[in-house]
Amino acid sequence: MTTHQDLAVFSATVPARAEHLAPLRRRVRRWLTHRRVPAPVRQDVVLAAHEALSDAIDQPGAGERTTVTLHCDRDGVVLTAIDHFTWTARAHHGDDPGERRLRAIARVAERVDLDVDADRGTLTAYFTLPR
Repeated sequence: MTTHQDLAVFSATVPARAEHLAPLRRRVRRWLTHRRVPAPVRQDVVLAAHEALSDAIDQPGAGERTTVTLHCDRDGVVLTAIDHFTWTARAHHGDDPGERRLRAIARVAERVDLDVDADRGTLTAYFTLPR
């Protein structure tokens, strides 16, 4: 697992395998805690990171590397996950596991953007911090 951390950015690139789920959750939670992100927002971001990596694990390219990046400022947290997602605009309405994961992320995030091309997908989830 490679990780880059500084004052406002966390980035981890991990193989899309189940044994990396718990360590990634712990690292994300710890980083958010050090930035004093309130517990409810922290839990939502951790859930979104978990669901994004879980979807990557279920894809045909499972085992390949997936990147999860967080940016935190005084207004909120932005989570970006890049992988071989199969999510599309229709995913908000289907019932397979990946589509349920995307809906779970959309329920906890303020906004979710999805950019999918033939090779890769980028999920960006926005979480607002309370004033």
